[in-house]
Amino acid sequence: MLLTKRNEYALQAMILLARQKEGELLPASALALALKTTPAFMSKIAQQLSGAGLVRSQKGKNGGLFLGRPARKILVKQIFAAVDGVLSVSACMTEGRCKHHVCPIYPALTKLQKDLDNRLNSAKLSIFV
Repeated sequence: MLLTKRNEYALQAMILLARQKEGELLPASALALALKTTPAFMSKIAQQLSGAGLVRSQKGKNGGLFLGRPARKILVKQIFAAVDGVLSVSACMTEGRCKHHVCPIYPALTKLQKDLDNRLNSAKLSIFV
């Protein structure tokens, strides 16, 4: 899956949540306002992040969202995967080799994918806080 707007908004939302003080909750509507997107779109992203255990929510008058675990224990890769699946440099990296008998770019794409995976496996949310 290529980097999408959903990935970008999810990462930005997680950064805002990570910057909250301990015990401070942030409603999805406030995230939507801060990121200049619709409440429905942000709510869907929040549900996906929650489903992956990256955020938790508290209902009620003073409810809202908060990180499901410390920012230093959340990988950017996990955020992207929660909302859009595995990030890849080309569809053939996730779907297998293309149908061409000999693909001249496959070795280069494989190296790029490995580099991307290495970076995403080491990039923690805490680097943005």
